[in-house]
Amino acid sequence: MGYITVAHRKILRQLDSISYFPNGWDKFVKNQAIHHNLIIKSSKNQCYCTNCHTTFISTKKVNEEMKCPNCNNKYLIKRSNLKHYKFKDYLSILDKANDTLVVRYFELRTIIDANHNATSSVVEFGREIPDKTRNRAVYVNDRVSRCQGCIFISHSNYCDENNWREYTRNYSLIDYSIAFPNNIKNIVKDTPFKYSNIWNVVKHSPFYIDLAKLIQNTSEISKVEMLAKLKLYKLALNAYWCNPKGSFQSIFGVPKTFYPFMKRNNITYRQLKILRLLQEPNIKKIHYLETFASYYNDEIDTFEEISKYIKLDRFIQYSKMKHHKIDIHMYKDYLRFAKLLGLDLKNNRYAFPKNLKESHDELEKQYEINNKKIINLAIVKRSNELLKNTFNDGKFIVLPATSIKDLQNESSQQNNCVRTYAEKYAEGFCDIYFMRNAKKPGKSLVTVEVRHNKVVQSRIKNNKCPTDQQLQFLKSWEQNVLKGAA
Repeated sequence: MGYITVAHRKILRQLDSISYFPNGWDKFVKNQAIHHNLIIKSSKNQCYCTNCHTTFISTKKVNEEMKCPNCNNKYLIKRSNLKHYKFKDYLSILDKANDTLVVRYFELRTIIDANHNATSSVVEFGREIPDKTRNRAVYVNDRVSRCQGCIFISHSNYCDENNWREYTRNYSLIDYSIAFPNNIKNIVKDTPFKYSNIWNVVKHSPFYIDLAKLIQNTSEISKVEMLAKLKLYKLALNAYWCNPKGSFQSIFGVPKTFYPFMKRNNITYRQLKILRLLQEPNIKKIHYLETFASYYNDEIDTFEEISKYIKLDRFIQYSKMKHHKIDIHMYKDYLRFAKLLGLDLKNNRYAFPKNLKESHDELEKQYEINNKKIINLAIVKRSNELLKNTFNDGKFIVLPATSIKDLQNESSQQNNCVRTYAEKYAEGFCDIYFMRNAKKPGKSLVTVEVRHNKVVQSRIKNNKCPTDQQLQFLKSWEQNVLKGAA
């Protein structure tokens, strides 16, 4: 059992002494409990809504969802022989004790019995005291089971709600909850969050959020405040990516004309990343691309690579032709092989293979046979495109790598691994330049990697950093040539 510090023990006791909840809490709980209902289906398509107690006829099947024609709420359909069904949701309140913000966690449980009556109860089971570190100080009361298996939260009247202990298990008890928004503005009025508008962020985020994390990172208050004032509330929930300085385009990666669309749809960060690639304010297309994402992978990197070969509009078209049954990773590799082999991807014949796996395997074989030759031709083509970025100030000169042999020679002279960048360079994922002494253009000096017209890496022999003079030349080249070519 973990130890509760004296300061935290005082905070917990002070909250225990408060016997009331903020105004609107009961209504908030009731509104959440409305979602804890079913539509019960019996013989002859007779349906009964456990929320509004209305009976109606529907041909919808069991385990499908439908809207009740009376209360207009969408519920799951279950058979009339149902004996027991349980709903659970986690709710949270932001509170304050001893000038310290505390997140209080509640479980809302609804049980529908054999008579199809719904009974709801809500109990407090945990509290979290956020700090500036990533550590989560979570405390639970006797309602939370002590077993090492799955966690059970008791709704019995015999539990001691004021007997707190530290939660010390290796897996998280709770991160996300449905947060109560009504009291937040008043709670944070004397804190660094007083102008942050997080109360509106919570109010306009009708899904589970990590309330503790939202108030934990005080360094991101300015980001949250800016996004909240723009009414981009869901973006404010994950504000770590945001640099609030600069133009709209530099902050969000899309034109300012997209702002009404972003606000109207209250887009998430994942949706913003898709919008950056799509460059079209179309929520249907964004939702469609989101269907390829999983809980652990939003597939943005995959879409970004696909967009290097064809527009995402065309990817959506191809996916719909295949009824969404498409392996996007295989398709990405297919497009890569097709590009390197010189196929015209503007032609649907090559961009939309009838049998993806067969076409992928065929191109992969061709690529493996002619690998070195294909890469070298692609590098020659790329170097011709990059020749316009050649720069000479009389002392130094910088120019693009022109072949695999060039990369191998540079790697040998500099004792670095630039030769392994051949494929990335050929495919356009990075640009490789050689900086030389203007009087000795054949002798290696600095190896330079560029991405999106920005120097991301520069190294002299043995992977050491360039001199200040060399760095100043590269900075001048980046500002005057690369940025000008963007």
